[in-house]
Parts: sequence; structure tokens; C-alpha cells
Amino acid sequence: MSGKANPKGVNNVDFRRKWDKEEFREKAEEREEKEKKAEDEALDAKKRKRLERDPLHQGLIVARANLKARDYQVDLASKLNKTQVVSVTMPLAQQAGYYCNVCDCILRDSQSYLDHINGKWHNRALGMSMRVEKSTAEQVRARLEDAKKRKQGGESSAADFAPDGFEQLAAAQKRKEEEQRSGKRRKGESDSEEEEDDGIDPEMAAMMGFGGFGTSKK
Repeated sequence: MSGKANPKGVNNVDFRRKWDKEEFREKAEEREEKEKKAEDEALDAKKRKRLERDPLHQGLIVARANLKARDYQVDLASKLNKTQVVSVTMPLAQQAGYYCNVCDCILRDSQSYLDHINGKWHNRALGMSMRVEKSTAEQVRARLEDAKKRKQGGESSAADFAPDGFEQLAAAQKRKEEEQRSGKRRKGESDSEEEEDDGIDPEMAAMMGFGGFGTSKK
């Protein structure tokens, strides 16, 4: 064994790699600074994009209007059960999800889409603030009379507030399923009656004086 032996009780650790802590601290600070700068640039670009679509900053309006209710139904079900080929190179409006043409963005699910169109920045792009106009007593009475007339006429107003008339679609699907079940039940009863009649000899039934065994078949 070559080399001088270590003194008793002393370990030689000179072969281990030594790390310059100051150098790695500087690298970590530099990396954090770059990430923060990239985040700030992305946030600034997002703000500039929102301002470009804001009619108030464009000079198209002089003041924001009060928040108003939509006079149309939100389309959430037109693409259900449909297949579409998408890629990242396609225009944003043709990619998978819900496209907002006001803000030029894509939302990946219906809940995010509803949150977006009900949110602050979407309504600012439409020229509205989040303040709601106070209703007068006459407007409240007129709304109550309208609701009373709809109730007396048998019209359901639940779908008027549901996205894309979801309540109406669910009720129609339920009626369709009930009709299918009742049709199958009637068909099964008629098939069982035919099977019972098929097991009876008509000549034997006539000789015994029976016109039938409780069935409507002649």
C-alpha cells in the first residue's frame, strides 16, 4: 500500500467535490430576476391587449354604462357529441374550447367560459362597468306582473335563466326517455299476449266453446 497512512482517528475527505456557495447564490438570484422580468413583461402585454380592446381608452365612449342583463342565450351545447380535428397551428377561434370574440381568447371548459363572460374585463371590453342600475318600484311591479302571467300561462321561467335553456333540454330528454320506456312496456305486453295466443289451437278452442282466453285477438 503506497502513500502515507492517515493518523489514527482522522479521515481524509480531500477527494470530495467542493461547492462555491457564493457562485450558486449569484446564479439563483440571476435566475429569479429573469423569471420575474418575464412575468412582468407578460403581465404588461396582457394589460396592453386589454386596453386596446377597451372602448373607453379607444375614445369610442366617454363613460361606462351600467351592467345589463344579456338578451340572448349562451351557447354551451352546440358542439356536444361532435368530433373536431384541432392543432396548435389553427386559428384561435377554431381550436378546442369556447372562443370569446370580444376578448380574442379561448376557454377550455364551460365553467371557465361563464366565469369569463360574467367577469370584469369582458364587460369592460363591452363598455360596461360592474355597477348595476337600481330598479324603480314601477320596474319591480312590472317584473312581478310578467312573472305572474308566465306562471298562470303554464310557462316555465327556469330555462330563461339557465345557460342555453339547459332545463328545457333536460325536461325534453326526460319526456323522451319516458315515452321510450312506455313504448317498450306496451310492446312487451302485446308480445306476451301473442305468445299466449300462439299456444292455443283455434279448432280446439272452438270445439270447447271458447272464443278466446281473455285476449282481444280474433
